[in-house]
Amino acid sequence: MTAKIAIVINSGIEQRAKIMSGLHVAKRIHDAKKDNHIEKVEVFLFTGGVRALEAGVDNSEIVDAISELRKAGIIVEACSNQVKNWNMEEIFIKNDINLEFARDAFSRYAVDGYTVISF
Repeated sequence: MTAKIAIVINSGIEQRAKIMSGLHVAKRIHDAKKDNHIEKVEVFLFTGGVRALEAGVDNSEIVDAISELRKAGIIVEACSNQVKNWNMEEIFIKNDINLEFARDAFSRYAVDGYTVISF
């Protein structure tokens, strides 16, 4: 039996340690997924997690961690509605972060039996 895990980042830049903890946990779970019978790990940026990538914010550590996740094959997504409403599309395209409606992602997590962990 295998499991799926979704890490949802709600925290904003003022809680940098929580964001980084969530991103690092996603990578560590992914790295040990075979040993722990994990099929898939995803990261979803929501509210503060979306805003943490705003231009003009000291977020290079976060951007680098997301890049590492993407290179490892971990799906990183963000709420398309929030990204568009806050005119942040260019930042997310540049960082190769997929956009999906939060309602669709969260519904998929429920239907597909994901364990959701939020930071």
